[in-house]
Amino acid sequence: MSFCVDLVSEDSFYENITLGVTKLLESDPRISNVEVERRQPCDRIALSNWEQKHSTVLPEDLRNFYASTDGFLLTWHYKYSADEILPVGSIRVNTLNDLCLTPVLKDLLDFAATRQNEGPKPALNPKSKVFELDNCRNIGKVCLIYTDGSWSVWLVTREGGWGWLADSFTQYFRMALVHLGLPGWQATFADLPLIPWAEQLFLLLAPHLLDKSDSDNNAMAVTRETSLNHIDPNIFKTSVRQHKNARQANQ
Repeated sequence: MSFCVDLVSEDSFYENITLGVTKLLESDPRISNVEVERRQPCDRIALSNWEQKHSTVLPEDLRNFYASTDGFLLTWHYKYSADEILPVGSIRVNTLNDLCLTPVLKDLLDFAATRQNEGPKPALNPKSKVFELDNCRNIGKVCLIYTDGSWSVWLVTREGGWGWLADSFTQYFRMALVHLGLPGWQATFADLPLIPWAEQLFLLLAPHLLDKSDSDNNAMAVTRETSLNHIDPNIFKTSVRQHKNARQANQ
């Protein structure tokens, strides 16, 4: 039996999974140093070892993602003045090795469990699995949570609050792109307090994301949209990229 595997160049791969966000950022004269870190895919052995170590099976879209690239990092700088250009934007997904329950995350979870906060909370139990997708800078941690047979993505803040973000990794990644990796966008989406300096950036670059009615519409678009401007989970299956095949061919 024969089969065909499409070869995808690195440039095309990253352009596809970022939905052209890098070009959008580069078109703004206030934004500079837009960079996407190129990473090798995880092989099947690494993925299987991770699943055995954590006694769980990765959701299909996230498994395909890691089979395409070992994590993700897009960063950009903002020009505050002619002499001041500072790192601001960041879209990060931890490497497979760092997709784990870190000591800092465990401390945050223990602290959050003692807080009597209003609003949604994940239904954690002794069989739940919690992994750190991203260190959300000064806000808290982005968590990938498995509980009662389903996966979801949540934000747990340094103050012990919870904020629901998405029902799947693909939705979360799409949302990160929609919010351009602005500082603390997760808190904004989850209707949690945003640090003042980050709010100023939202007002400058994406004021529509601070409008509650628009945010609700964005949430609906993320979860229900059927237009072409969305991430198809199958894009993560293009793990056999051109550079990888070339390397294997030379072995």
